[in-house]
Amino acid sequence: MGAVTPYGCGTDKLWQALLEKRSAISEMDLFDLNGIACTKAGVIRNFTPPAGFENCPRATAFAASACIEALKQAEIWGSPEALAETALITASNFGNIDTGERALIPPENPDYQADKSINCAHSNTATIIAEKLGIKGLCLSLSLSCASGASAAVTAAELISKKRAKRVLIVGYDALSRFSWSGLCALRTMTKDIVRPFDLNRSGTIFSEGAGALVIESNSATIKPLAYLTGWASGNNGHHMTAPAPLGAGSACVMTEAIRLTSLPIEKIDHINSHGTGTKPNDITEAQAIVTVFQKRSAAIPVTSIKGSLGHMLGAAGAIEVIVAILSLQNNIIPPTTNLIEQDPECPLGVVTTPRKIELTHILSNSAGFGGCNAALVLSKHPIQRNTGENQRVFITGSSLISALGCDNVETLAALQENESACFPLERFELPDTNQPPEAGEAPDLDITEYGVSRKPYLDDNSRLFLCACGAAIRDAGHNTESLKAMDAGIMSGTAWGCSSTQQLFFADFINKGPRLVKPFIFPHSYSNTPISLASMEWSLHGMHDNITNPHTASGVALVEAFDTIQTGKSNCILITGSDALSIPRLKATDSDQPQGEAAATLILESTAEKAKSEIMGCGLAPDSDSAVAIALQSTGLKPEDVKEAQNIESLCGELAGSATIANAAAALIRGLKGPTLIVSSESNCAVAIIVKPV
Repeated sequence: MGAVTPYGCGTDKLWQALLEKRSAISEMDLFDLNGIACTKAGVIRNFTPPAGFENCPRATAFAASACIEALKQAEIWGSPEALAETALITASNFGNIDTGERALIPPENPDYQADKSINCAHSNTATIIAEKLGIKGLCLSLSLSCASGASAAVTAAELISKKRAKRVLIVGYDALSRFSWSGLCALRTMTKDIVRPFDLNRSGTIFSEGAGALVIESNSATIKPLAYLTGWASGNNGHHMTAPAPLGAGSACVMTEAIRLTSLPIEKIDHINSHGTGTKPNDITEAQAIVTVFQKRSAAIPVTSIKGSLGHMLGAAGAIEVIVAILSLQNNIIPPTTNLIEQDPECPLGVVTTPRKIELTHILSNSAGFGGCNAALVLSKHPIQRNTGENQRVFITGSSLISALGCDNVETLAALQENESACFPLERFELPDTNQPPEAGEAPDLDITEYGVSRKPYLDDNSRLFLCACGAAIRDAGHNTESLKAMDAGIMSGTAWGCSSTQQLFFADFINKGPRLVKPFIFPHSYSNTPISLASMEWSLHGMHDNITNPHTASGVALVEAFDTIQTGKSNCILITGSDALSIPRLKATDSDQPQGEAAATLILESTAEKAKSEIMGCGLAPDSDSAVAIALQSTGLKPEDVKEAQNIESLCGELAGSATIANAAAALIRGLKGPTLIVSSESNCAVAIIVKPV
């Protein structure tokens, strides 16, 4: 384990400060608040970046420091062999936006810095850490708002349980910035007082910065486990971009599923490390979720929230809370919930307010985030024999592709048959400091209602593409909201650039009008996970979810996750969408002579062949393409000569960033499969291979 918090570097400092009920909150002085009413934060001071990270964004330096501590404790630091077989997952709300925001400033402003654009991509941190620390295994990044850190542990557990990785280093991280601070304050979730989880007089949360890292690996006689990750789950409540679902439905679902995976009776959970933000809606709905799950035990089981002392650490929160749960297991001590004076009767929980010495064997850690993101984990002192699940077949029942080649499958097929480039000089916006517009593959203008999507007051370009692709695939599969809800369908996505055009729009208001006049309703639309959350709300997609943010393989990784989830019987239906729109930050950050393109593509995977159009025979996920292909072939029993590789459509419609894998798979389906077909996508430290056959 490794931690960087306002208490300093190290898990020991974190643990002692929590037991002593010390506050990590101080005056926010990282930048000029310029009239912002919220003036307190968990600021990290006197921080020295690790060697080699001195010139990196603060967010990446925090993450690297936590990673190094975790690698040292796992006794693999300094071992090139061990690091070569270690995978990395970075997880964050905002990535390196503390530096990237300089590329979001309006280009006519003298402070605009186009060369900082790469920091607007979440994958930037993973790339830097893998390179500088010598990590050679799979390299993934994800973003699921404030559930990011816990969701990284869920993704790691899934990779390990499917033997796609032996060891995974995860790190949840975030740094405070003008961009995030102005947006979070505008949403009125922050208090000017102190954080009072579950208190009747609570008035909001306070945000902190830092990182939490854990090394998670498969159990063997050669390791010295600090604890066992015995249950995990993620999902979306599909309710609202910022408000929790009534009765904490999303949290109740993931807590129930995480406990179910352990095969333990509910009575065996000894303690809950809650999300406990100190906001009225969250505390009440989380309490309702705990009552739903634990029934009569809910008032007796010890519950704590460390946010009263530490503040809300954004993307790092879930990882830090897992670390605290492990320290509780090791020491048989529950750290206190601070600032609780008069407990809210609407939160009828057994909240711990002073350090409590108690024998602990199994702890539940709960996390939640904007956009309905939820994750829960069970940490245990001893291993548990789990059921590995069924071996179900995985079918594709619906597909769609929207790109410069066309707005539906019919137009796309015609363009594929013509085999002519659809890239032309960029028209939608002007690229600063450019004499002539670059060639790009621009998608057609879309009316979302034509794709079965309800009208919305505002949509980012990427969200519009995403929702239309989902709607088209749902129609192609003959599904609707009711049928998807009945199957408890999930949704997984892949995007390299997320909603960068909305980030730019939001920060332009900050620069031009000041932080007090930014638009609160726009800020939640700037998150990378916004499209997946909107789709969940639109079609009641409450099942397992993830949002991968790799540069080119994002949607492919999401597809592999969905395949594994259905194959092992954890789900019967999952939508996978890859999407990336064009934007100034993306075009300025891209170091390629090839035209950039935008696209969204969706595949619907199911465990039943009733509506099947094709079948996924197997998937490979590895640090390089040769290994990924070999894994995919081995899983199917096929030889290289038995498969035909699908044509890459990016030569026709531009490089498609995170949407590439699903876009190429959808294009192969549109052309018509003649036999087992191989779809491959790759980048540094991550490659995906998928074999699909006609039904």
